[in-house]
Amino acid sequence: MDDRDFAREINGAWTLVKDTLKIGRAIISARSLQIDDEFRNVALDVEATYEDIFKTGLHRSNYNILLSDYAYFQFWRESDHSWRLGYYPNPWLSGVASAEMLMKRWEDLEEIGDLTYEEASEFIAEMPYQGAIPPIRFEYAPAQYKEFSHPAAHFHIGRHSENRWPSSISIGPKAFVLIIAKLYYPEAWSKCSNFHGATVENCIEERLISILRDVRAVHAFSDKENLSFHFSKRTIQLQQ
Repeated sequence: MDDRDFAREINGAWTLVKDTLKIGRAIISARSLQIDDEFRNVALDVEATYEDIFKTGLHRSNYNILLSDYAYFQFWRESDHSWRLGYYPNPWLSGVASAEMLMKRWEDLEEIGDLTYEEASEFIAEMPYQGAIPPIRFEYAPAQYKEFSHPAAHFHIGRHSENRWPSSISIGPKAFVLIIAKLYYPEAWSKCSNFHGATVENCIEERLISILRDVRAVHAFSDKENLSFHFSKRTIQLQQ
């Protein structure tokens, strides 16, 4: 995936979360993100908590896309054959409907002047830590491939550095964002999916299927690995 394709995917992901799913708050950059040194240092610190990592990225605006719950995405591309995609959920809000409703109410009161920015910020700061959704990364680095021990394409779920969930397909920013939205923003997703009761012309589920149809297979994936557990997609149409 070259630089133009990578940027096109980020822009496409932003359009889908902002205009279709209605969960986009801001886009900072549609290019490969220059990872902030301070963010990198905190993220690599074994003593840092997820709260430390999340706040550092948020306060330093070191992200590509910011969602309505202040969760964010980072997209970093090293070359045509190496990239990393990250989702950092808000540990106070993401996946907690009651907390998101409270935040929305405070933001509405702030907008009409019944609550100051400082008061709203204080309320938000006092919300209980939930950690309902884990941080998730997808990494594609064929040069680092070692059979079974280091998959060329893999997911990291949570913060354990050695948990590499192997994948036989290499996804880009657009597919990654839609997979996260499908799994962790079900209310927004269901409003746009004819498979969840909606009646819309452009079904978001069909859009994800279309995007996944074009993702590439990972060549650095052995026959034995193919027999073991991994993320993939069906490539053969079943006969009806």
